[in-house]
Amino acid sequence: MAKDASAEIMQALVAKLYATITGNDNNIKLPRNKFITWALPGIPFVPEDFLFCSKGLIADTAEATNERYVQAFNLAKLFDFIPDVSNQFMDATMQQTILTSTQDSISSVYNDVLKYSKVYDSPLTPVEQKKLKKFRDLITVTKEVEDIITEEKRMVTEPGPITLAYTAKMNDYIDAGDEYMNLLIDAQAAKGKDSEAIRRVAAFANKSKFMRKKLEAAYLAWVSQGYKNEYEQMNAYINQVTQKSMVLYKQDLQNKFTNGLLTAPSVGAGGDFHYTTIIPGSFATSPGWTKFYFYDQDYAAHYSKSTSQWSAGASLNFGLFSIGGGASGSNIAVNNNAKAANFSAEFEFTQVPICRPWFDPGFFSMRAWTLDNIWDLNYPEKKVSDGGITPAGRLVAYPTTALFVRNLNIRSSNWTSESQYVNNVVSGGGRVGWGPFSIGGSYSRGSEKRDSSYTANGGGVEVNGMQLVGFINNIIPKSPDLNPKIKPSQLV
Repeated sequence: MAKDASAEIMQALVAKLYATITGNDNNIKLPRNKFITWALPGIPFVPEDFLFCSKGLIADTAEATNERYVQAFNLAKLFDFIPDVSNQFMDATMQQTILTSTQDSISSVYNDVLKYSKVYDSPLTPVEQKKLKKFRDLITVTKEVEDIITEEKRMVTEPGPITLAYTAKMNDYIDAGDEYMNLLIDAQAAKGKDSEAIRRVAAFANKSKFMRKKLEAAYLAWVSQGYKNEYEQMNAYINQVTQKSMVLYKQDLQNKFTNGLLTAPSVGAGGDFHYTTIIPGSFATSPGWTKFYFYDQDYAAHYSKSTSQWSAGASLNFGLFSIGGGASGSNIAVNNNAKAANFSAEFEFTQVPICRPWFDPGFFSMRAWTLDNIWDLNYPEKKVSDGGITPAGRLVAYPTTALFVRNLNIRSSNWTSESQYVNNVVSGGGRVGWGPFSIGGSYSRGSEKRDSSYTANGGGVEVNGMQLVGFINNIIPKSPDLNPKIKPSQLV
C-alpha cells in the first residue's frame, strides 16, 4: 500500500501510540494492560466538564450544583459501557477494538450478579469481621450528605482517602512510564541521516538515566504517599478472608452499590446514575501531559505492527472520514482519496484512572460464589464471562483508564486539497475524524453539545482543546468459577 495513504499513515501512528501506552520495560514495574478500545473519532471535552471530579458535587449556588450533577451524570453514563469484543478482538500480541458497546452496562450486570449470586458461608471470627469492615471502610467511604437543591439527606459512597491517594500517585507513575516509553520508542524507530532521527537517539542516550530516576521517584512516592503497599495488602486480606465467608462481604458490596446511586435533578426521572469519577480530578488543567510526535520515518518502524492486519481484518478504515446527521452517526462516509504525504503529527496525551467506588471487580475473580437458577432462566447459557481467548458473556471486560489527547497538530503536504472536504462536512452539520482523532464538527452527549474547533493553516490543521480517544480495559477472567471443593449446601 502507498505510504502516503491517510489510512495507512494513521494505522502506523496508532501502533506507535499503542506501544507507548502498553509497552513493557524492566524499568516500569506497573503491569501494562493490552486491551484498548479506540473511539472513532474522539469525543471533545473541555476542562469544565470535570469540575465535579476536582471540586465535588456541591458548588456555591444551586445552579452550579445542578450543573455538576449533570456533568457527573454524563460521565457516569459514558463510562458505564461494556466493550464489545465479539468481532474485533485480536490475539495477545495486540488486543484492541473499536469503541462499541454490548448494549448492556457495567452497573446493570453488576446489580444482577449481586442479586442472583450465592456465596460460600463459613462464619468469620469477630476479629476478622472487624478488620474486614475497617479495611473496606478505608477503601470506600459511605457518608451522609444533604442535597443543596432538594435539602434531602442521603447516603453516598465515594472513594476513600487511601484510594484517592493510591490512584493519584499511581497516575503520576503511569505518566512517568509513558514519558520514558515515548522516549525509548522514538529512539528505537530512528534510522538514517535524518536530523530528527539523530536527535531521537541522542535524546534517549542523554535523558534515559534521568527518566529512570524520575520513574523511581514516582514509584517511591506511590509507596510512601500513595499507600501502595498498604492498599494492596488490604485488598489481599479482603480476598483471603472472604474465601472463608463471603456473606458479610457481599452485603457490604450491595450497600455500597445502593449508596452509589444518585440522580441528576435537571435530567428528571431518567437521571439516575452510579457515581463515577476520574483521579486526579484536576488532570484536564495539569501541565504534566506526555508529548507525542510522529513523522514519516515512524511509518517504517510501526506500520508493520499488527495494527495493519487488525484494521484490515475488521474491515475498518483509518483514513479521513465523516459522520453525518449532525454527529448522530446515522451516515458514515470515508474519503478514500485522502493522501498524507510528508505527514507529521504532534499532540499531548495522558492516561487517567477511572474510579467507581460502588464497583468491586475483584469479586469476579473469587472462587467462593456462583449464580443461582434465576440467572440461568433469564440468561440461559450466558455467564458473566467464559474466560476464553475471545471472551464471551455479559461482562467480559470493563474500562479502567481513559486516554485523552490535547492540542493536536497535523501537517501534510496534501492537506490543502483535503481541507475542502472537512469544511463541507462541518458546514453541513457533520463531523470529521481521522483515526481516533476528531478534526472538526460537533458531538452530542446527552443534552450537551461539544464542538471540536480546528484551524487550517496552509499545510496542516490544528485542533485545540482535548478529546477522549480511547480506553484501556481489564478483562474479566472466567466468572463464576466456583471451587469444586465447595458443596452446594455451603452456599447461601
